[in-house]
Amino acid sequence: MPLAVQAQPVGKLLDLRAYGLNIPPGKVIASQGQNVLTMDEFGKSVVGKVHVTVGNYHIVLLPDGQLVGRSITETKETNRPFTGADKQQLGNLLKQQVFTGFKVRKSGRYVYLYNTSDAFAQATSQILEKMAPGILGYMRNLELQVHEPEVPLVVVMFATEAEFQRYRSTPRGIVAYYHTLTNRVVMYEESRFSELKPELAIKQKINTVAHEGVHQLLHNVGVQTRTSQWPMWLTEGIAEYLSPTSTGQYMRWKGAGTVNDFRMFELEQFLKSTELLSKSPGTWMEGLISSHQLDSQGYASAWLLTHYLAKLRPMQFRTYIQELQRLGPLDGSYRLSAEGRIPQHLDLFAKHYQIELAELETRLVPYVNKLPYKDPFIEWPHVTLLLRFQGPRGVQMLGNVFHDNEIADKWLAKTLTQLKLSRDQVQVQRKVFPNRVLAERYVRTSVN
Repeated sequence: MPLAVQAQPVGKLLDLRAYGLNIPPGKVIASQGQNVLTMDEFGKSVVGKVHVTVGNYHIVLLPDGQLVGRSITETKETNRPFTGADKQQLGNLLKQQVFTGFKVRKSGRYVYLYNTSDAFAQATSQILEKMAPGILGYMRNLELQVHEPEVPLVVVMFATEAEFQRYRSTPRGIVAYYHTLTNRVVMYEESRFSELKPELAIKQKINTVAHEGVHQLLHNVGVQTRTSQWPMWLTEGIAEYLSPTSTGQYMRWKGAGTVNDFRMFELEQFLKSTELLSKSPGTWMEGLISSHQLDSQGYASAWLLTHYLAKLRPMQFRTYIQELQRLGPLDGSYRLSAEGRIPQHLDLFAKHYQIELAELETRLVPYVNKLPYKDPFIEWPHVTLLLRFQGPRGVQMLGNVFHDNEIADKWLAKTLTQLKLSRDQVQVQRKVFPNRVLAERYVRTSVN
């Protein structure tokens, strides 16, 4: 993701180039809440709020929500109050200067700039605006101090992926992101996947939009201080936990903790193919909790761990987040280990939850298997494997259903290892069915 902040040692000097700020390394000095006169990106004099000071530079919060580096000599302290930009004026200015030809709309906490279809813009705004009050309420239930955003929450919607990439290059497959420095959620509407399976594409995209909207909201209501470094699993896990949506005639936020079908699907595939749980107990959770970057399976695992802790360990979950909320700007950075991990995240986790990671894994697997779940790819082709082999009680049959052949092959290898059988000791039948229902029916009747 853009602005994936690199962990680095905390000390007298901090290099902010990894954060996307092109200023020299310097000593970190906490803000005293002072306001300064400075210039915005269009050369207009504005009152900014000092977020943190690094060496001879202030990191300044501008009225439009952006964090920028400004030399101390180029700023002047002022007693004038800091005020967020007027939403309509900001939208019109961005339209004139940056997003030519876009439509502008303000609503509630948000400013929307878009050249997408009106239907997509409406669906996006509907999700974000209905989600915000529920998330604020959820945070208050955790006894966290929250407040309304000080600045407008800007959301930019491009019609095409090409425009999205020209604005800021991102890795392939990303359809939306929240950028910590600009404070904007950016997304696009059209994609090749939309042409193949439009209903599934819109559901997946709206879910991603909601996820990035959670990041933006938490960074602006006092829960997660911008540029503070939370453990990555919780940063992404809580965004997944808080962002489940439904699609159809009425797109809506379903509420914190509702099962995320896309993440459940990934977990199902992962648990079928991995040997970590049996060969290296605790490795799955250790890698997740100490990671500073997550792949798609990591996002799913982060969602599951967050869901489990929020539901079954609510007291510890609350105190854990309360401690992280106290992190100030640039707090929480640690040196990466040789394996690319952050061991201090494991220490903080152990402090609050006091559970062995191997034991945690043994609890997570049955927990995830009990969660209600509908395969989002249920109408897509599925692969079946049937295994016939000589067991202790005679001829035995095993079967399973998979989304693709790669996962099926991993499950076959794992199963042969667990059964202590070679490939030539097992008869394997592989078939492809047009949807999951037919595939499961075939396995069920064949094995029973």
